[in-house]
Formats: sequence, structure tokens, C-alpha cells
Amino acid sequence: MSDSDSPLGGLDVSADGADFARELSLFDIIVIGIGAMIGGSIFVLTGLAAGESGPALILAFALNGFITIFTGMVYAELGSAFPEPGGGYLWVREALGRSQAFISGWMSWFAHAVAGSLYILSFGSFVTLILTEFFQAPTFGLSLVDLQKLFAVAAAAVFTYINYRGAKETSRAENVVTILQLFILGVFIVAGLWTIAGQSNTTVRFEPFFPNGVGGVFLAMGLTFIAFEGYEIIVQSGREVVNPRENIPKAVFYSMFIVVTIYILVGIVLLGAVDVTPALLETARQTDSIGGSTIADLPANPALWQVLGHLGEFGLAQAAGQLLPYGTLVILLTGILSALAALNATTFSSSRVGYALGNDRVFPDPFSRIHPDHQTPHISVLLSGTLIAVMAVSLPLAQVAAATDLMFLLLFLQVNYSMIRLRREYGDVLEYGYISPFFPYIPIVGILTKLFLAVYFFNYSPLAWYIAIGWILVGFGVFFAYSRGRIRRTEIRRETRVVSEERRPTERPYQVLVPIANPESARPLVELASAIARRNDGEVLLTSVVTIPVQTPLEDGLQFVSDEPQMLEEAMQYAPDDVPIHRTVTLGRGVGRSITNIAYQRDSELILLGWRGRRRQSSEFVLGSTIDTVVENPPCDLAVAKLTAAREPRQILVPITRSSHAAFAAEIATSFAQYWDANVTLLHVSEPDSNNFETTMATLRETVSDEEVAVSTASVAGTDVTDAILSYAGEKEVDTIVLGAAREGILRRVLFGDIPERVGEAFDGRVVMVKKHSPLRSVFRQWVRKWLGRRIEK
Repeated sequence: MSDSDSPLGGLDVSADGADFARELSLFDIIVIGIGAMIGGSIFVLTGLAAGESGPALILAFALNGFITIFTGMVYAELGSAFPEPGGGYLWVREALGRSQAFISGWMSWFAHAVAGSLYILSFGSFVTLILTEFFQAPTFGLSLVDLQKLFAVAAAAVFTYINYRGAKETSRAENVVTILQLFILGVFIVAGLWTIAGQSNTTVRFEPFFPNGVGGVFLAMGLTFIAFEGYEIIVQSGREVVNPRENIPKAVFYSMFIVVTIYILVGIVLLGAVDVTPALLETARQTDSIGGSTIADLPANPALWQVLGHLGEFGLAQAAGQLLPYGTLVILLTGILSALAALNATTFSSSRVGYALGNDRVFPDPFSRIHPDHQTPHISVLLSGTLIAVMAVSLPLAQVAAATDLMFLLLFLQVNYSMIRLRREYGDVLEYGYISPFFPYIPIVGILTKLFLAVYFFNYSPLAWYIAIGWILVGFGVFFAYSRGRIRRTEIRRETRVVSEERRPTERPYQVLVPIANPESARPLVELASAIARRNDGEVLLTSVVTIPVQTPLEDGLQFVSDEPQMLEEAMQYAPDDVPIHRTVTLGRGVGRSITNIAYQRDSELILLGWRGRRRQSSEFVLGSTIDTVVENPPCDLAVAKLTAAREPRQILVPITRSSHAAFAAEIATSFAQYWDANVTLLHVSEPDSNNFETTMATLRETVSDEEVAVSTASVAGTDVTDAILSYAGEKEVDTIVLGAAREGILRRVLFGDIPERVGEAFDGRVVMVKKHSPLRSVFRQWVRKWLGRRIEK
């Protein structure tokens, strides 16, 4: 199976035909992953993490490596099956839908950019310390903080330009920087192990192992988790890797093994070979770190882990002065290289996420443009680099960096769950380079461990949760205000195409959309629609959907059109002269989805569907595939009519409750009564001895107050509402019943509800079931069901 044939569809090349250059080897992407995972984190976060966990820092690193392997296997599998830029965003998009995918991409884009800001600030901090402390360089009147941010912005500009030039230039820079930092870290580890080997009381240095309890280990794990997400960056390079199905899984596992080993060895050396000297203690008392130590004041005789925590991002560098000649300077220089390597990797990854969002039309189109010469998403690179620089100089980075950890954890939750959905839905048709074992237990363990760390992380930084929630809420705002409309318009162009249209000169703002599939149902549907349109000073749009096979392009679908235009033309005669009526023939892949697309595209206020009056006896559909699809994904108000032989309504019954759906049913019934000069009865069915009749009736009378319509009220008592409605309708010779939908379930699948559907089946006359559209509730229900319920329609 080719990439283009994958169920996810991949990503398109740019409009001018430019595509990514496939130049990265296995070695290149291993180095990219290592550079991101070692990065500035081992220098910036190791001291802070030691201050939380004490000697158990070693265990925290080991446990992080262990739990991240579960998500690493998920990334290796999906990255080999879908080697595309965008990574987790693409997988979540298919498995959980566009809204969740947008939030995953939104979090990923922000998280990588904030991580980049952390790296450039650590770069600026290290450079400033070297210049002022070791070389007494002048500051030209700038404060140390301003100087640090100046160097940070300069680094962001340089590496944005490197990423702008091309992936090969990016990997070359990454290779040089990462190899140098691995060499220096290797020297540091060897020197530390040599020192430990010459000691006689090494075990004493690790006692007590849990000075802050097991909770300190969890906090250190959450704080340093950002160091173990480099495999996410590896899969972002999918379209630029040679032989991605084989090389991406290898790069994920090789880089993780190397990085976890290095972190554990650094932890052993840092806590086992360093002494608390007067010079180190004095430095700790004078240091003002950007990391923000949680230790307010050092005790009189602090332990080494307390000193390291107070030193913050300078902890590893200051400790190295005891193990190597010019060790502090060497580690600071290495920290600079590491920060640049991590910056390079995060700029690369952030820009690819931005490209995927732009290409999928949820971000503005410039994000998806590929440079014709450099073959990079150059606009996305520039905007991501700008975001990195702006956040570095304007935000409280220590807390935002903590929020980055949290957002990566939340992103990995989505990806692990998406893997389960994708394996079950597409597992038999995908071409994998690697398949994780013990399905579905591997992603389930990944979900549980990431969820635990995310929740526990609140103990370290409540503000990180607030920042993350705030950014996610902003993302939802952007999605509903901008991206959702672009997504829908894009889907409509891909799924639906108008091939025949006739419009009357008169157009009105209120529109009733009426799909016609059977000539026999045309007259009653057009008359009902005309009644509603007339009362609302509106118009009627008739449509007939011609379904096209999946393998046939929509532009070639005209061959499947036959009698539909003639059928619609004949149906138009049933509308009165004072109601404008238009018609259109539409090509689509599925009838239900095409109907909702037309309603969205034409901004219809109401969809009116015909129903044959029988519920399906299957778990897949309730009223039918077309009706179910429209009811569960409505872009506007909805009415479903059980049609009878053409006869005018005379007695209309409206069973009522205190809900928006019942009020809407009363409005629709009033439209019919005014159109046919019929009577309306509002029926309240109550439990025996109930006394809420007057309150409910007063509410409904306000809705249907109309001097031209005769409205009466009635109340009956009964334990079975359906039987009570049918019994009253039979006694009073009712010919039409209009019912509002029952309350909608969040997890339970509800169309109109059991009572309206049972009445619709059992009543011999006309039944119209209506539902008032609630956009926020509909979106929330769809969002929850994507996570907890089965998918109804593909």
C-alpha cells in the first residue's frame, strides 16, 4: 500500500507541486531524536529534579525511560504505518475526529515551541554566565536578564534560518552539535565513575534514597518527562526519511536506549561523585536560577540534592567543576551545544506540526506552503521560530515549561488511545514497518501511566495546569471561530458537488431543506416544508443526492445522474406561489453526509426528512442509515415526518414537556395549523396525582400564542406516556401528531427518544418528530462519544 492510499490519506503536496526532499538517513533521525531528548533538559532540569527527588533521581530517570517505552512503541508502529509530517495530529484526526485532532496539534505546536523557548533561554543563561564570570565581558549597560534574552533571540533567529534552508542542513547542524555533546557527556560520566570507583563509602551518598518520599520521585518524573519525548520529533520527519517504514521504528528505539542510559549514568555520577564543598554551597546561596527552586532557603547543613536543587539549571555545571579540569566551563559549553541541538530539533518538529495543521486547512494556508528551492515548509518554520522567540522574552518560562510537560502527557494520552482505534479499524489493510506486541495492553499502560503523571503533576505546579487549560480553551475558541468552518468547507468540497441547480429570483433568509429520493413522498414533504417556510417568511430548497462509488472521482459522477432533475421539477409544483422553491441535484459519497453538507453550505435553518414509519431491528441503525446520520450530525434544526396519504391536517396533537424540543414542536404544529386552518391541542401527560400541569401549559401557551390558530390544552394521567398519547389521539380523532425529541444522552445513543419513535411506529396518521439544534451540546456529545462510544459513521 502506498502512502497516498493509506486510510488517513496522508498530506498533500503544496499547490505548486513542491514536496519534501527525502534526504534523512537512519543516522540522521537517530541524532535528531537524541538531540531533542538530551538537549538542554539534562543540563537545565537535572538540578531541579534532584531537588525534588534526592538520590531517587536515578530511579525517576529509569522509571521515565520505562513508562515512555510504551508510548514509544505506539509511535514506532504508527510512524512506520503513516510516515507523514504531523505525526500524532494525523492519527488523532482519524481516530478521534477533527476537533480532538485540532487540540492535539494545537498542544503539540505550542509544546514544542515552549520547549524551544526553554532551550534558547538556557542557551542565553549559559552564554551570559560564561562571558560575565569567566571572561568578565562588558554588558554594555544591559542587565544580566536582558543579556540572556538577547542571546536567546539570536539563537532562535539562527536556527530558524537553518531550518528554513532545508532538512539536510538541519540534520548536518544537529549531527555536529549532538556528537560533540555526547563526547563531552561521555568524558564527564567516565570521570565521575572513576571517582566513585575510588571511594569507600559510595552507598552513604545515596542515603536516604527517598528524602521527599515516593511523591518526590513522581514530581521529578513529571518535571523531566520533556526529556523523553524525542521520538515524537522523529516521526515528524516521516516524509523526509529514506525508507521510513524500517528506519523510523529503529530510530525510536535506538535513540531511547541511548538517552535513558545517559540520563541514568549522569544521575549516578552527579549524586555519587560530588561533594558539598564550601565553594559549591556559597555558589548555591548566591545563584538566582531561571528554573525557580522550590527550596526557599538552604538549611545550615544541606544535603547534596538540596544544593543541586537550589542551583537549578546550573547544578550539573557547578558540580562538574569537581570532576574535570575547567569542568564548569566545559559543561556550560556543552549545555550551550545541547540547548542548540534541542532548539534545532524542536524548531524542526514545531514547524512540521504547523505545516500539518495548515495543510489540513485548520491553520491559515500559508502554513502549508513548501519552498520550491529549499523544499521546507518555510512559512511554518518562520512562524514557529517567531513563536519560540516571543515566548522566550515575554513569558514566565519555568512554569510554562512545566505546562509543556503536561501538554506532552495529554498529547500522548490521545495518541495511545488513537492507536487502539486505528489498529482495530485499519489493522488488516495497513503496511507496517513495526507492530507493537501485546495489543491493546501496551497503549492501555501508556494511557494509565501518562494520566497518573499528569494528575500528580498538579502537586508540583498548579499554575502549569492553569496555563495548559488556558491554552486548550484558547484552542477551542480558535477552532470554533475559525478552523471548524474551514474544515467543514474543505470536507464539503471533497465529499459533495452540485451538478444541477435551478433557483427562483426571490430568496429569503429562512430556508427549509427537503431531500427527495422517492417521487411518491414529494408532495407531502413539499407541503409540510411550505407550511413551515410560509410562517417563517422563508423558502424551500429541494435536493436529490446521487451517490457516487468511492473509486469514482466526483467530477466524473455526472454519468450516474438519471431522472433526479425531472423528479425535482415535478415536485416544485406542490409549493404555493408565495413560497419561493429552489432545486439542486448533488453528487456525494453518502446520502446522510451529503445532506448535512448541503445544509451547512446553504445555511439552511431546518432539514425536513421523510420516514417510512418503522424502526430498524439492528444495533447499527435506528430509523435508517440516512436519517441516523443526519440526526446525529445536524447543522441546524431537524424534522422527520412519517408520511401518510395526501390529506390535509385537521386535528394536530402536540405532547409537551418543559424542553426546547417540545416548544419547537409547538411552533411547527402552529405552522401546519395556520397553513391548513387546523386546530392544535397541547397535551400534557402526567403521573397520577401530579400537579405541574399549569406551569408547563403556561410556558407552551406563550410559544403558540397566535390569534389565527385555535389552540386548546388537555391533560391526561398515565404511567405509560406512549399509551396515553395514542389513547388520547384515538379518542379525539387526531390525524397529525408533532413530538419534540426526548432529552439527549451523552454516552447513550439517542435520536428522538423512545417515546416519539414508538408513537411514530404505532400511530396510523401523520407523525412529525422535531429536534431543536444545540451547537455546543451537539459538539460536546460528538466529542465524548469519540472517546467513549463507538463511531456511527465513517
